[in-house]
Amino acid sequence: MNKYSDKTKLITIVSAITLISSASSIYAAGFQLKEQSAEGQGNSFAGQTAKAVDASTVFFNPAGMSRLEGNQVQINGSLIVPQAKYEHTSTPSPSALFNKSTGINGGVTALVPAAYAVWKYSEKVNLGISMNVPFGLSTKFDDDWVGAQYNILSEIETINIAPSISYKVNEQLSIGANLQLQKIKGKLTTRRAISATASAKTTLKADDTAFGFGLGLLYEYSDKGRIGFNYRSQIEHTLEGDVTTPALAITALNFNAQADITMPAVASIGIYHEVSNQWALLADLAWTDWSVFDELLIKNNDTQANVPDPTQYNWDDTLFLALGANYKYNDRLELKFGVAFDQGAANDIDRTAGIPDATRYWASVGASYKINQQSTVNVGFSHIRAKSVTVNEDTKSTSYSGTFKPRVNILNVGLNYSF
Repeated sequence: MNKYSDKTKLITIVSAITLISSASSIYAAGFQLKEQSAEGQGNSFAGQTAKAVDASTVFFNPAGMSRLEGNQVQINGSLIVPQAKYEHTSTPSPSALFNKSTGINGGVTALVPAAYAVWKYSEKVNLGISMNVPFGLSTKFDDDWVGAQYNILSEIETINIAPSISYKVNEQLSIGANLQLQKIKGKLTTRRAISATASAKTTLKADDTAFGFGLGLLYEYSDKGRIGFNYRSQIEHTLEGDVTTPALAITALNFNAQADITMPAVASIGIYHEVSNQWALLADLAWTDWSVFDELLIKNNDTQANVPDPTQYNWDDTLFLALGANYKYNDRLELKFGVAFDQGAANDIDRTAGIPDATRYWASVGASYKINQQSTVNVGFSHIRAKSVTVNEDTKSTSYSGTFKPRVNILNVGLNYSF
């Protein structure tokens, strides 16, 4: 097959992947979503910055495209099943409208897609594109739960499309870069008391599109191992939309709105080393610039005034550390294992029910099976447990206090095809 027919085939497959990704649900419980590769899921994404074994390297380190042979396409689907169970510790809310304090779970199950394509342009240059959901959030509570004045629904949906390029400097060093186009949508619904017996829902909806960039480096220190570095920049958004309260025709509760939010920068370093013909050890360390997420300030574009009492977050930067191992059972089957420490960003004072963030601990298993020379199927499963964390909110007419016990199960399945 010549280069031009390969290119035509690649364009056709990329177009199909784009349609599949666009049609899928693009939100999930959590905020930063690491579930971008079924191959990496089994390792808890240890070594993902350095592996560069398939097309998913476009996301984790674009420099890794230089290691790939020929052209490749890949599609993944992650089924994320979270729990965010709430246990009430304060006295019941004095309002008859907001009195449910048991049997509360804000977790929302979702399917998160990821898709990639790589084209070998020349011996030194590879081109690629990724379509991912790097950040997402969805928590949903009952209308009458004790925290309804603060949160019924919190939802952030993002999708990134990143055209990428890699350049092989020499046999050991490769560099890469990409341009990130990010679409974001946000939705926040609360319930406010009108009287002792009546209430009304208020919803903020807004969206924006903005740009960022990524840089990658891969150094192969021997034929047994390599080190990778990847950086994805901040992306600053100014979301525009509206605040609506359908049950109340009040100007102060129905207006054109604006909110600024910055998606954090992420820097990671990883290592992959083959200790024998069967075993490989992997590690990754990532830093996320979550301190940019300090508050949600909503502006009334009709009056040019800020809405009082913005939601405070005051998050801290976080670290993610993952360790893993691969066992090559035979020429077709490779088994994967991994654990990870995922530091929480929220603090006990400002934590909200909308994002009950907590430090998490991962345990993962997975496998890669080579169907033939062109096709490899990947499966990964992770169980994530988090510390119980407190939530206290008291800026409205009612207050509540309790704990959340987050748990997450993730099943990720993917197919990588080379030609």
